[in-house]
Amino acid sequence: MTEIVDSHVHLLPDRIARKIRAFFDEHINKDTKLAYPLDHATVLESLHQAGVKAIWTLPYAHKAGIAAGLNTASAQIVIEQTAGPVEVIGGATVHPHDTDPAGIVRQALDEYGLKVLKLHCSVGNFEVDDPAFGPVWKLVSERRMPVVIHIGHSVSGYTAAEELAPIERVAQSWPEARLILAHCGHSAGPEALVLLERYPNLYADLTPVVTEPVALPPDKVRQLASKLLFGSDAPNVVLTVPQSIAHIKSFGLDATNEAAILGGNARRLVAEMI
Repeated sequence: MTEIVDSHVHLLPDRIARKIRAFFDEHINKDTKLAYPLDHATVLESLHQAGVKAIWTLPYAHKAGIAAGLNTASAQIVIEQTAGPVEVIGGATVHPHDTDPAGIVRQALDEYGLKVLKLHCSVGNFEVDDPAFGPVWKLVSERRMPVVIHIGHSVSGYTAAEELAPIERVAQSWPEARLILAHCGHSAGPEALVLLERYPNLYADLTPVVTEPVALPPDKVRQLASKLLFGSDAPNVVLTVPQSIAHIKSFGLDATNEAAILGGNARRLVAEMI
């Protein structure tokens, strides 16, 4: 039976989660209802019922000075959900204007046991190739830590094709960094796939943007199946996890490629960390 790992979930501290939900309600969710509440246990039980075995939970810093606290909270959420129905793999975050970005990530790795780094360029108002991230790229390259990057700056969550340039520069400059392009650069998915073909260290998750799944040519998905990950964006998403799983199955993949996208690639990236 295929193991499903949801590589794009946001179990966040309550105060921040409520602020993000309010943002969605104001800017995005005017005529539709988000699929999940904010309560962590309820979200995880819903994912469990959909067949999800494990998740990556991804915090993100909107300004300097808060990443360390978010990482502490992320580690605590992992502890709180240890006995829950779904394995929670903790993520960390950092901001380029933090005093010691690499130190914050090193603490997340070595003290908190967090396994994934999340960078959100629109929320944090930065570019992923900011020179201040240099020591971070060195660290994550050495430790083989997966880094999920929301590269676009639009309030809608979408990415324009020209916004892919910074992640291409990082992929070129840091060939050992494990870079995962969130939402496959939706709606610049076809252009993103060109970069996945070009750079061995660049991956993408197929997480929808609120109401829209990532639209890609099925032949390209089959070709690049070893570099694509399943994600839902729960809880701030209209599409349910079963709908997102069905979307992956709609690409007509063979059993090996389907298993890789739905969970195998995410498991492998974490297992290969140093």
